[in-house]
Amino acid sequence: MALFHKKKQVDVPEPEEEPLSLPGAPETDMSGRRSIGDHRDYLCSLVQAVPPVAMDLPRAVGLAVCEDIHAPHDVPVVTTASMDGYALDSSSTRMAGRPGALEVQVDRHPPTPVTPGTAVRVMAGSLLPEGTDCVLPLDLLDVDGDIVLFSPVKRWAGTCLAGSDYGTGEVLVRNGTILHPGIISMLASAGIDEVFVRPRPKVTIIAVRADEDQRAEIERRALANGAQEIASLDATAAAIESATRALDADVTITFTNTTSDTEITRLVTNAAHGADLVLATSDRMADGQQDLVSSILPRMGGTDFARIAMEPGANQGFALIDPSLVPLVVLPAGPGPALMSFLAFVCPLLRKLSGLPQADVIRAETDRPIARHPDSTTFVAARLARVGGRPVLSRAGMGDVTHTVDLAMADAIAVVEAGDEPVPTGMPLMCWRLR
Repeated sequence: MALFHKKKQVDVPEPEEEPLSLPGAPETDMSGRRSIGDHRDYLCSLVQAVPPVAMDLPRAVGLAVCEDIHAPHDVPVVTTASMDGYALDSSSTRMAGRPGALEVQVDRHPPTPVTPGTAVRVMAGSLLPEGTDCVLPLDLLDVDGDIVLFSPVKRWAGTCLAGSDYGTGEVLVRNGTILHPGIISMLASAGIDEVFVRPRPKVTIIAVRADEDQRAEIERRALANGAQEIASLDATAAAIESATRALDADVTITFTNTTSDTEITRLVTNAAHGADLVLATSDRMADGQQDLVSSILPRMGGTDFARIAMEPGANQGFALIDPSLVPLVVLPAGPGPALMSFLAFVCPLLRKLSGLPQADVIRAETDRPIARHPDSTTFVAARLARVGGRPVLSRAGMGDVTHTVDLAMADAIAVVEAGDEPVPTGMPLMCWRLR
């Protein structure tokens, strides 16, 4: 008989892994919330600008160059006429006004080189004909069709000299300059057809629609109120897609009404392939529950879930999706909260990805007092106008950013910092432009 019994094997469940948090999170207030500025700067510190690429010159409009661009030769490369007029040899005019006027005949069929003492018709930007070194304006012709001069003409008058804009090796465009059509035409005139720029960020939006039960209940109540047809409920996705396109990003959007973690994981994985930024939006209202995208993120990389001292949009989610560390922002449900979060955090992220400096701050004076929240930043749908040369803001409708009618009337969002006293009339507030 055995003196000792074998101990029964008990399976101890393995402890769940703690979600991987991103390093360097900013400090919070007594309520565990971050300020808007701290959260914005933290997110921007976690991403790098999109790597630069070589791009055909016309396609690079609106993008920032990533190096100093030098003139490969003199610009302009040859001397040209700077205006429509008549080209001639300036030395043939030295006797003009001594004592009387000098008449110069316009040669309609000029030889090459042009006969000294005659003039030929030229257009602005055209090469100077051989034998000429100045251009006179069209209005110097008399009734007989000759040019009448009362003083000598200086050499190179009315011309654009070779190398007068830039000499070989001079800097045409500085690193970081945003290209516009004028700069592009200058680069093209210098013979530059390709530039090194940061491409437009590629943004993928995952739009989670209201589930079937929510849609059915909305439709039932709408029909009971006399509605004949119910449109698709994708207002949040529409607001965020349009706001992203307005920032000149390359946008792809995927809609889903799934409730499956596996399917959401697949969508996020696919969205991160080739994207520089992923945005998750939702029209699915679920009080007290974490949204579907946020719930699967801890399994996909480092995450940061935070409460921000702002209303609406206090709950913010962010992740760097493995293996390429693609940033993903989870925006709050509903067009108003999502748009406030987009303006506060996604706009700065997109500028960081594009290699651009942060946008200039617009400030406008209030036309009447505005109530403050005691401990949260709030937002007011506003309209901007100039009064006495100063920017002034007024409420759009009731100024409610969660009300799409007020948002539709607004052209800016006024940012109202927390405080115990209302914002007085005439106090400047920071504003985010909507258009």
